[in-house]
Amino acid sequence: MKKEWRMVWKAVVTLTLLLILLLSMISMRTEIGRLAEEKEHEPERTQVRNAWVIELTEEKITYFADGEIRQTECSADMTGICETEEGQIDRREEFVADLFLADGIVEQCVPKNDKVRGKLLSVTEKQIRLEEEGTLAVSPEIRIYRLYGSLQELALTDLILGNDNVDFVIEDGSACAALVTEEETLESIRVLIRSDRYEGIFHEQVSVKADCDYRIEYSGEDGCEMTQNYAAGHKETIRPDNPYFVHSETIRICPEVNTGRLCLPELERVRDNPVYRGNLEITVSGEGLLIVNELPLEEYLYSVVPSEMPASYPMEALKAQAVCARTYAYRNMEHAGLPGWGAHVDDSTAFQVYGNTEEQPETTEAVEATRGQILFYQEEPVDAYYYSTSCGYGTDTRAWNGTDTETVPYLQAKKISSGMEEAAMSVVGNTGQTEEEKMSPEELQSEECFEDCSRARDLEDYECDEAWYRWQYCVDEIDVDEMEERLKQRYDAQPQFILTQNKEQDYVRERPGKIGKLLEIKILSRNTGGNAAQLLIKGTEGTYLVQTEYNIRYLLANGQHCATKQDESEAEVNILLPSAFFVLDTGKEGETVVGYSIIGGGYGHGIGMSQNGARHMALSGLQAEEILAFFYEGSHVENVY
Repeated sequence: MKKEWRMVWKAVVTLTLLLILLLSMISMRTEIGRLAEEKEHEPERTQVRNAWVIELTEEKITYFADGEIRQTECSADMTGICETEEGQIDRREEFVADLFLADGIVEQCVPKNDKVRGKLLSVTEKQIRLEEEGTLAVSPEIRIYRLYGSLQELALTDLILGNDNVDFVIEDGSACAALVTEEETLESIRVLIRSDRYEGIFHEQVSVKADCDYRIEYSGEDGCEMTQNYAAGHKETIRPDNPYFVHSETIRICPEVNTGRLCLPELERVRDNPVYRGNLEITVSGEGLLIVNELPLEEYLYSVVPSEMPASYPMEALKAQAVCARTYAYRNMEHAGLPGWGAHVDDSTAFQVYGNTEEQPETTEAVEATRGQILFYQEEPVDAYYYSTSCGYGTDTRAWNGTDTETVPYLQAKKISSGMEEAAMSVVGNTGQTEEEKMSPEELQSEECFEDCSRARDLEDYECDEAWYRWQYCVDEIDVDEMEERLKQRYDAQPQFILTQNKEQDYVRERPGKIGKLLEIKILSRNTGGNAAQLLIKGTEGTYLVQTEYNIRYLLANGQHCATKQDESEAEVNILLPSAFFVLDTGKEGETVVGYSIIGGGYGHGIGMSQNGARHMALSGLQAEEILAFFYEGSHVENVY
């Protein structure tokens, strides 16, 4: 009997335990469900930094961020920031704020009302410099809003140097937003004046005088503006330790009359004592003094055009050059070429030569006759590249980057000939005059076709009588050590275009080493129009592939030989070959290449307008707009002011 009771008891206990376990599991599942439900309903929290708030009321907020206008509800707690001291609702409009959202509803809005305004002198990713406020740090989360016209968010690089129509919103000492309030007319340009012989950008000291009375503006104690006046002809020398820089890093030198000229008598240029219109800004840094010349765009062109094209050229060619120069400058004013240095351009061939030649009546007339005219393709100013002389053909931008030309369809490789539409041309070569079909720019990618063309002279080419139309360059003895050094220099500048052959015979981005004995120099490919695109350098210790016309021209110009033009005159070749439109022959001793000879044509990169081509087109009766339409296909001229 006891045994039976024990069994019953065990069964009861077991059932009780099972019941307890079951109830625990049900309770646990219920708790898990409750927690999951709570988690499911936990609001998703996001934030928008430095949004542009268009309107804020007690019920909703309208703001602009990431390129779109958004409208969302406000939580009940939001009404506090809209209330005035009297308790009334203030419908606030247009300010920068951080927004904190939960499930898409704005829970908190933190306005930022601290603003400064000043003329923008320079801009980088880390700092901006304003004429009156000095240097400000740039927040990594900065937003740039264009408030006029259609509301847009811009990039930091879209801020225009010299613009004083921008409010900068400050948070913790950094610019967190910029508000562009008005369209800039882009009538003034800022030009960095390089040092002697254009070798650098910093000056050890600056001497200045003027043909009229002038003043130096600088900051005094407590930021008050100070002025020092000087008489016409007085030479003032400014050094980094000058008292002018005690309270400010930038001073401004201004002639007292609008037509006055400032002279830098100790600056080395082709022109003695270069003079400048407008004002000069001098900024001190640890590396020396920076000089920026700010002046009206049209007055800048008075000096650029004669520096880039002889004033003796026909007026229609000069007008075409003026439009090109203005367009080139205008693009750099929209997106500054040297924003960190506070300049749109510099005064060297890196942009456009400026201040190297005296102003000339003819070129000034061409500038004035085309005042405000910019060359457009559809709605954008063109890249108005130009060069000196063609070989009878021009090329496209693949000469520089090896990629397609979809972004600049107006820059096309083409024949530059007075008989462009005819099916035949006269060629005068060593064997006399023959008739053969014109070659297209695409056909000149063939080594054989280009060699036939370059060894001939097409009498219908506009520039066939120009000295640089054909030239020769010979190196009797190659300095392999120097060639190795030039390879390394170009790799350091453009590593993507100087490739080294590895053990698997693949070309990879790797800093060049030794060449060893030079076994081969060969052009591997050409662009449309015929200019060299790839050059093979093969040695016993290393093989290298050199790409783009600039790198090829740099590598083969050893700085010790002259080029002989077709009129038998000679010209020094210091840094670059005259062009990349050439054929290359090598001289060997056994298997080793010891020298090379080049037959080339043209002077310059061959992209855009040939200046001598424009000259001969003008002589043949073409107008400036017709010349421009030929070299920049599909473009048109518009007046921007």
